[in-house]
Amino acid sequence: MSNVMQPLGRVLTFGEPMVVCVPKEAGKLTEVRDFRTDCAGAEMNTAIGLARLQVPTSYLARVGDDPFGELIRRQLRAEGVDDTLVDVSAERPTGVYFKQWHGLKKQTQVYYYRALSAMASEGFAIDRAISRLQEAAFAWVHATGITWMIGSDAKQSSFELVKSARLAGVPVSFDVNIRLKLAPIEEWRAFVRQVLPHVTWGFMGDGEAEQLYGTCDAGEVLTRLCENGFSGTGVVVKCGDKGADLATTAKRLHVDPWPVETVVDTVGAGDGFNAGFIAGMLRGFPLDQCLRLGSLVGAYAVTGSGDFSQYPTWTEVVAHLDGKGVVER
Repeated sequence: MSNVMQPLGRVLTFGEPMVVCVPKEAGKLTEVRDFRTDCAGAEMNTAIGLARLQVPTSYLARVGDDPFGELIRRQLRAEGVDDTLVDVSAERPTGVYFKQWHGLKKQTQVYYYRALSAMASEGFAIDRAISRLQEAAFAWVHATGITWMIGSDAKQSSFELVKSARLAGVPVSFDVNIRLKLAPIEEWRAFVRQVLPHVTWGFMGDGEAEQLYGTCDAGEVLTRLCENGFSGTGVVVKCGDKGADLATTAKRLHVDPWPVETVVDTVGAGDGFNAGFIAGMLRGFPLDQCLRLGSLVGAYAVTGSGDFSQYPTWTEVVAHLDGKGVVER
């Protein structure tokens, strides 16, 4: 596989970025005292994953006029993500959340402090993004359900943006990304039905598929999506250490997970998978290669504690896709 940079269309992602406080050791947050800060957010993770894969990417969001907001914008620029569509609120702060590793299996738990954040409270401005869509500046739009659920203004703006993308003939990928701390499952089911007609590719985890449709079989999920107004290309069900499955009306595909020596933290793996899959699509890869690329980026993600810190570069990806080993980080 060639490592030569090819001109690619630009991706637009949108969603709330946050600062995450990561404990330096396992334990309950009532006991942990030492933390490091990092940037996070599902859509920001995917944006950074795409940029590392040499895909031009723009990020649309709102942050507070505070040190955390500045940290996020600096991180985006450092990763090569265009942040010119990130607005700054003078009234509301940047969202924050904490990670906790506790229990026999040290599973990751998260605690959000975002209800009064800039993007949850005020939504985000979409006029410039829609103008650029109409000017054919974007080749792909990626979103997650989180953005619809953080606030009423954000929900309205999200709908307008994906509708504008489809009217402009731009593919839209949508990761359900269920967060029951934001809304009960009944609201998620109703909302997903509303957004499906505007989506080209649907992404979800196997647990999310079970919650929404009572099955994690990609073919059955696709059937249910179509019954609810989906007229896009297909669906990908991400199954963690069991790989991932893809279904279109014409084919069914499965990819095994990439072998990983040590799993540290699974947060960010699904967002990385999305980045890999989209990068493959924009490069014109066959669907099975898009799945492999998504699986590889997801595998890299779990080898470190940062949401996106371990995402690979395109050079690293090419080496693995050419058959040169397992992920050993």
